[in-house]
Amino acid sequence: MEIIHLNEENLESWQDRSRRNVIALGFFDGVHKGHQKVIGTAKGVAEEADVALDVMSFFPHPKTVLSNGKQQVDYLMPLEEKARILESLGVDRFYIVKFTKAFASLSPEDYVSQYLSNFDTVHAVAGYDFSYGFKGTGTIDRLYADSGFRITTSKVEKVEHAGEKISSTRIRAAILEGKVSELYQMLGRRYRTCAECSDGYLSLKAYYMLPQDGIYDVVIDNGTSRYRTQIYVDSAQQRITFTKNCLMDHINQKEIAITWERRVASHSFYQLVAQ
Repeated sequence: MEIIHLNEENLESWQDRSRRNVIALGFFDGVHKGHQKVIGTAKGVAEEADVALDVMSFFPHPKTVLSNGKQQVDYLMPLEEKARILESLGVDRFYIVKFTKAFASLSPEDYVSQYLSNFDTVHAVAGYDFSYGFKGTGTIDRLYADSGFRITTSKVEKVEHAGEKISSTRIRAAILEGKVSELYQMLGRRYRTCAECSDGYLSLKAYYMLPQDGIYDVVIDNGTSRYRTQIYVDSAQQRITFTKNCLMDHINQKEIAITWERRVASHSFYQLVAQ
C-alpha cells in the first residue's frame, strides 16, 4: 500500500499520477466497525469496477486546526498504525491530506474537483455523517451533484453496538473509563498500543490513549516473543509498570506492542496491595 501525504505544494503532482479509483472518505480514527463498513463497501465497488481502492483522510484533526491549537484531540492511534490496519483491509493508496485553514475554506465543489475528480475517482463512499468543504456544508448526499454528476456515491448508515452508534468518541470514552474489554465489539479487534521501555517503566508513544488507572490483563509483544501478563496504569504520571518486574529484563529499552484485554482491579486496589 502506498502512503501519500498531500498538501498544497504536491497536490498537482499527485493529480497527474492518479488512476481510476473508488475512494473511501473519512477521518477513520480507530478504524472501528463503522469505518470498516465504509471501506468494505468501497472495496466491493472497486472490485466490481476493476479499479483501485483508495482511502482519503486528513491530519491533524480539524478541531485542533480551527481552534488555533486550543482544542486538542485524544487520538486513538498514530497514522502509521492506521496505515497498518488499512493495508490489512486491502487498500491500495492511503492519502493523508494536510488539514489547514485554507483546506477548510474550500467550497464543497472545489474540494470535490481538486481532491476527487482530478484524482480520477469514479465512485466515493462515506458515512452518513461525513462532511466536507467550507463549514462542512458538503455531504455524501450532494457529492454526485458537486462532481458535475460524474462521481457516483454510496452512503453508509450508522453501525451500532448495544443500541448505540459506534463512534471514535464512544471508543475514547470507553478507554478513559477503563472498559477495554468492551472495545472488541466496536473495533472488531482488541485495543492495541505501542510503548517504549525505559528505566523500569513503559510509556505510550504519541497519539495513543492511556486507559484509566488500574491493573489490566494484557499481551506484550516485543517483536520476537509474546507474553501474557498484568500491568498497572498510572495515568497521572502517564506511565505503566509491570505488576511482576521480571518481564522488564526481556524487553527493557525496546519498543513493544500492548494488546489490552480487560481491567481487573482499580487504582485504589493496587495501592492497597502495594502497601
